[in-house]
Amino acid sequence: MNTKMYKVMIVDDEPLFRDFLRIKIDWESHGFRVCCEARNGQEALQEAERHQPHLALVDINMPFIDGIELAERLKVKFERIVIVFISGHNEFEYLQKAVRTGVQDYLLKPFNAEEMLSMLERIKPKLPVFLQESESTEWGKHGSEALHGRASMPDMGHLRDAVVLDLRLKDSETLEEVRKAIQQLSIYKWGDEYADAMLMGIVSLALSFASERGIPYDRLWDEGLNKSPYDQLRELDSWEAAEGWMLALYRRLIQLMENMHPTKASNLFAAAITYIEEHYADTELSAEQVSCGVFVDPSYLRRVFRKESGFSIVDHITHIRMKKAKELLLNRNRKLAEIAESVGYSDPNYFSKCFKKRFGMTPTEYEQLQKR
Repeated sequence: MNTKMYKVMIVDDEPLFRDFLRIKIDWESHGFRVCCEARNGQEALQEAERHQPHLALVDINMPFIDGIELAERLKVKFERIVIVFISGHNEFEYLQKAVRTGVQDYLLKPFNAEEMLSMLERIKPKLPVFLQESESTEWGKHGSEALHGRASMPDMGHLRDAVVLDLRLKDSETLEEVRKAIQQLSIYKWGDEYADAMLMGIVSLALSFASERGIPYDRLWDEGLNKSPYDQLRELDSWEAAEGWMLALYRRLIQLMENMHPTKASNLFAAAITYIEEHYADTELSAEQVSCGVFVDPSYLRRVFRKESGFSIVDHITHIRMKKAKELLLNRNRKLAEIAESVGYSDPNYFSKCFKKRFGMTPTEYEQLQKR
């Protein structure tokens, strides 16, 4: 019987969290032992050099060297190391970068010991077991090829802004944005690590939004369901099932939002959005004009917008203009300059730049895509 154990390095700037990982997990009974800890990326590189860990548990958001940069440096020095990211629910963009640095798995805070042990079982086949040197070298080569193949993956970074802004505006396009994201991912084989990370990123958007709105985590699931979102998704067997599951999650979130009692701030926010909907074509539309339209002080309205949505008044003006522009591009055969002007932009080039930032493509590219 092989008595060797996998060595684990814990990298997190929170002492209490490091204690939780070290003490609450029965590492040895699962074939692991904690060999070292680090408070930041600089310490982690030194400890990794000294202890040669097989597995690194890395918090994404750290001082000096963040998790992404640390993962890249560890992969250069220790090709066979397995890296698992510890991520907060609001770090979606980091998740998509994670798979490009060879990260094998991730855990979303908060998680319990059961979820941690489940992750350890998932990554065991990816560990460089205790093989002969020739076999180990082959494993490392395969890892490099897989990482290289990730370089050409599509960037879904715009999804976060689109979904979160739609949710905050109670926009009917929220579900459509989620559906499109799932369909874009479905070009990959079910279970692909990149697609897996993106799925959890889309889940994290919903969880983060629910949290900031004071919606309890357990209200997003059926009563009595104690499984983590990751485990729920892992039980599915197709992209069709994943799409249905994800849309159900977002529908429930939207329903819970609608059931919340409106406050004075939320009523003012809604009135301001209505005003913007009615005046978006005005090229001079500004935060000051919107505040005059709803009869409040501009600085107060700015605070309300930040509190209710996390975005500025100008962000919302841009969002509504871009939504209207997309409708015009879909339904009417008009010149770009005319469309730009009709949604409040006197400069067509600036309009194109804003459109590409919002949708990931220029108005012309979007129009051509719809004609196919």
